[in-house]
Amino acid sequence: MKKFTLFAAFMLLATASVFAQKSEKTIIIREGNDHDEKVTVVEKIFTSKLHQTLPDWYYGFLNLNSSSFGPEANVPLRSSSFEWGTYNQHTIFATKGNHFGMSWGLGISNSYNYFSHDVVLRKDDNGKAYFQLLNAYSSENGNGPVNNYAHRSFLRYWSLRLPIMLQVQCDINNTPVALAAGVEAEWRFGVRSFARYGGSKHTVTNSLDYNPVGLNALFSLSAGDFVIFTRFNLNEFFKVKDTKGNYADMYQMTIGIGFNFD
Repeated sequence: MKKFTLFAAFMLLATASVFAQKSEKTIIIREGNDHDEKVTVVEKIFTSKLHQTLPDWYYGFLNLNSSSFGPEANVPLRSSSFEWGTYNQHTIFATKGNHFGMSWGLGISNSYNYFSHDVVLRKDDNGKAYFQLLNAYSSENGNGPVNNYAHRSFLRYWSLRLPIMLQVQCDINNTPVALAAGVEAEWRFGVRSFARYGGSKHTVTNSLDYNPVGLNALFSLSAGDFVIFTRFNLNEFFKVKDTKGNYADMYQMTIGIGFNFD
């Protein structure tokens, strides 16, 4: 019920924001007669709008770093790790020539972090996250060692996103090109660790001690309806470090490609 309420509130905010957008329009005022000729006054209300640099839909490739812009974490991800999501972007202000401005957006995403090295993410008695060999975890739960190639483990979670970005743009051969950079607040929920073996998926834990609120650096480049972006976590994913010391601090990095449907 809590997840449904959060998603409904997000969709309500996004819908209200769309209807709140101003658009360029023409007002025609007719003022009496002058020698039987009607006088028409046309007033142009100008509203600047930035080209959309946040994608309506995207697919991203994930990696885990040991710091915001640092090397890979000790337990890297499989190349199959991915994220999908959507944004709804709106202009805060723009110059009259539409070459510079600021925008904000609302987004939602679903991330799948597939771990390599046949390990599974667990929680100890003190609530701290740690990695255990998948064979040991499977045997501990009465399933015996993993003996097939279909096994893997992953961390899955949802995020609500609120980016604020500065943007510069121009037209090249009648194609709008825009570059944007900013920060993004992230609210994570539905965080669960899974292990897949023996032909089925097993929930390892859904009570990890993670940071529900994150802060990211966000950069994007768009040309027409095509968008490429990258995102870096600026704060740790977990609240408490692993006392066993077998993995580095986890900061997620995303490289995504997407499209707009203006």
